[in-house]
Amino acid sequence: MPTTPDIRTLVENFANELSQVMRRATLEEVHAKLSLAIGEVTPKRRGPGRPRVSVSKGVVRTGKRGRPGKFTPEQLEKHGASVLALLKKSPGARSEQLSAAMKMNTDTLRIPLKALIQAKKIKVKGQKRGTMYFAR
Repeated sequence: MPTTPDIRTLVENFANELSQVMRRATLEEVHAKLSLAIGEVTPKRRGPGRPRVSVSKGVVRTGKRGRPGKFTPEQLEKHGASVLALLKKSPGARSEQLSAAMKMNTDTLRIPLKALIQAKKIKVKGQKRGTMYFAR
């Protein structure tokens, strides 16, 4: 079992290390504030998980290709109108049936469906793969 002087030494060492860490953190913070005020800040680099973002023709694209969500407002309106026309012909259709009729991927079709739901142009009944869509 450690004796009283050993415990006292351990506590003093811990206190010294803690004060050094606090001083270092304070100095780094002061340095950051001063360099920000002076204007000597270099821009932060992107992390490995943050892709570059580019905007072209009103479409926001990230570094990944082939992902759904690359619709211009005109394309979204066009796809929404065709989905609405299909739902008027066959109410209660599921997304798989709609995607087969439109020859479109179900993931890609999800975007116009969400837009139509938000605009309250279609009603939704069911959950997950059993979701049925109806024109209002």
